[in-house]
Amino acid sequence: MKIPFFKNTVTNYFSMFVRLVQGILVTRWLISHLGEAQYGLWVMLWSFFSYALLLDLGFGVAAQKVTATELYKRDIEKYNHTVSSIFFSHVTLALMILPLTLVGMYYIRELFHLPADATAEYIRFCREALLLSGLAATIVFPLGVFPEILVGLQKLYLRNYIIVVSKLIELAGVICIFALGWGLFKLLFFVMLVMGATQLAMLISVWKSIPGFRIRLAFDHEVFRGVFRFSSAVYIISIGRMIWERGMFLLISIFCGLAPVGIFQLGSRIPFLMQQIALPYVENISPISALLHSRKRTMHLAQILMRSIRWVNFFAAGATVMVMIYAPRIILLLFNVVSDEAAFICRLMILFVYFLLVCRIIPEKFLTMAEEHKFLARVQSFESLFFIVISVIGLLIKPHELVVVGAMILTKLIGTAGFVVPHLVKRTNIKMRYFVLYSLFEPTLLALSVGMFCYWQYYLLRGQIHEISLLALAGISGVLIYFPALYYMMFDHAEKIRAKKIIGKFTAKLRRR
Repeated sequence: MKIPFFKNTVTNYFSMFVRLVQGILVTRWLISHLGEAQYGLWVMLWSFFSYALLLDLGFGVAAQKVTATELYKRDIEKYNHTVSSIFFSHVTLALMILPLTLVGMYYIRELFHLPADATAEYIRFCREALLLSGLAATIVFPLGVFPEILVGLQKLYLRNYIIVVSKLIELAGVICIFALGWGLFKLLFFVMLVMGATQLAMLISVWKSIPGFRIRLAFDHEVFRGVFRFSSAVYIISIGRMIWERGMFLLISIFCGLAPVGIFQLGSRIPFLMQQIALPYVENISPISALLHSRKRTMHLAQILMRSIRWVNFFAAGATVMVMIYAPRIILLLFNVVSDEAAFICRLMILFVYFLLVCRIIPEKFLTMAEEHKFLARVQSFESLFFIVISVIGLLIKPHELVVVGAMILTKLIGTAGFVVPHLVKRTNIKMRYFVLYSLFEPTLLALSVGMFCYWQYYLLRGQIHEISLLALAGISGVLIYFPALYYMMFDHAEKIRAKKIIGKFTAKLRRR
């Protein structure tokens, strides 16, 4: 099976770019046309919709795994029974959304913190909007299994094409709705309709991609037990990840107040953005790991993992060095804020996120698909408990946001270096010395060299040219050094030949013009 790694990655980034631009435009128009109060209602409705996704219980990843192992090629009937059991588990869980929605409608005043003088008409409107959101979540939620199947098929590009088209349709629809003077309720109905159509398009793509694929009106208890053993461990991992991602803000708010939360948010925005930028590339690892592990191609898989970590390190190390140098300037440019504390947190968090990208995220995706989900669930549970205990003890001694950051870094350092990476090396027979030199040291050394040059620029030019010019100069310098290095350090012989052909075609077109 030929893996469309390049196409998947490029369309992942294209989809991310479209979603980012569309999200910015829609948000601006929502605030402008709806006003702050109705925009707040819109945000709350989508928050409840997002929380409904917690009912997934890891079944989506289970569908991705069983697809990636190509069970549909070996035994299509068993595959249909497995996916059908997952689908109807989703249907059962989705039915829980309706009673929760009805409870929310009853307590709508408290839930949305409506003012005491809110009219009966406005309260009814909020209830109807919440009911519509709940109904849409109930219908759309079970269909969430089909995008995961496309990922398992190594057809992320199909999923991305569908998402891009749906986001453009949604954007055009929002423009038309506001042009016609319609309000929030019709907007919500339209967006939910587009979302449902998007998931149905995913279902059609799966149906066409897998000959003989059918959703059976049956529930296989034996198959379900096997799936649940895997999905429950995946769910524990995702909940553990959520605890530290969202728990940091909650702990800082409880012990330190809202102002430190704002400072931490400022400092962590850029590091978390770097993590989001890297994830479209990393998403390929899960289905590849499941496929090669099922074929027992350990050597090939080890090479892919080391090369993937090397690629991520190549770009993440460069971004980390630049943020370490220019953190105060970047925060000033993006948020118009001068804060030494936010800059210090930014530098700490960029190192933390860099460590996660290089040493944790890829190994975790591999181990999840290589039947080590129980091991990862135990590690994640230990980390979550350790993080909460250490953070609370530290905050009781000294209530400061850096206590939470330090507790998180210490927790992930112990869990990753002490458990996850050694387990990865053991399972793949990676030679540790070669792994450190090839995947970790070489890209980091290049980034440090670029960083020394950029710091020299920063030291000489700070205060003499504008902030934007200083950052632009640093970016151009980094690109001029990094791209030649990309060719000589990262490309193998076949990739170099392919790159030369692409450059040759491009220069030939320029000459003809």
